[in-house]
Amino acid sequence: MKKDYCLTSKDVVLAAIQSSNKNMEDFKVDPNVMIIFSGALLNYLKQKANLEQSDWLLPFHPYGSERLHRGKYEHLPLTVIVPPMGASTMASVAEDLIFCGAKVILLVCGSWGIGEKVELFDYIIPTHGLGPDGTSIHYGRKLNEEIELNKEIVNIFIEETKNRTKNYHIGKNYCKEAFYKINKTEILEMQQKGCISMENGEINVLSTICKQNQIKFGVIFYSYYNPLEGWNISWKQDHYKDCVELEGDIALATMLRINR
Repeated sequence: MKKDYCLTSKDVVLAAIQSSNKNMEDFKVDPNVMIIFSGALLNYLKQKANLEQSDWLLPFHPYGSERLHRGKYEHLPLTVIVPPMGASTMASVAEDLIFCGAKVILLVCGSWGIGEKVELFDYIIPTHGLGPDGTSIHYGRKLNEEIELNKEIVNIFIEETKNRTKNYHIGKNYCKEAFYKINKTEILEMQQKGCISMENGEINVLSTICKQNQIKFGVIFYSYYNPLEGWNISWKQDHYKDCVELEGDIALATMLRINR
C-alpha cells in the first residue's frame, strides 16, 4: 500500500507554481543531469556546454538546493546543479530532479581516496556503495547493504577515463556522514572490504532513489584527500584545476555515450 507522505516533490513544485507566474514547464530540467560541487568544474562546464543560470526551486522552499545551469553539449541538453553536500539534502534534490524530468544523473565530484594505491588527484570509479548513512534507510536500503551501481555506466566511465589517463582506480565507496568520527582502524577495515574512496552518503542515497525510479545513475570521483596521510587543502594546489577539468571531459563523454 502506498504511503501518504506529508510532503512530496509534487507538492513543492505545485506550491512554487501557485506562488509565481510560472508553469510546470518553467521547472522542468533536462533529461541529463550532472550533480557537482566544484566551482572550478562549474566554470569549465559553462564554457563547454554554454550553460545559463536558472533559479529553479531555490526561492520557493528551503531545501530547493542551489540554482540550475542549463545548456547543450554537442546538441545534448544538459542540466548542471551544485547542491549542498550531504545525504539528507541529496535525497530531496534527487526526488525534485526526477519529478522535474531527470532521466540520467551523474555525480561528478571529489572524494576521500582511501585505497592503498590511490594518490592525490587520481580518479576513482565506484562500483558499489556501502556504509552507515542515515538517509537511504528511509528509502528501503538495509544498513549493511551494498548497493551495486549501474554496470553499463561504470564501464563507460572506465573506458572514457582510460582513454585520457592512467591515474584511475576502480572499487567500492564507503559512506559515512560523521567525518570527525572516523579513525584509521575503520579505514583499514574498509580497505579490506574493497573500498578505495569515501564520502558522506551521497552515493547511497542517489543510487537507492535512482534505482527505485528507474533512473540511470553513475559516479566519477577525484581524490582530494587521504585521511591516513593528514589534512590538506588540495583545491588550492595548481594541479586542481586541470584535474577537475579532465573529470568534466570524462563525464561529458560518458553522458554522450549513455544517450547514443
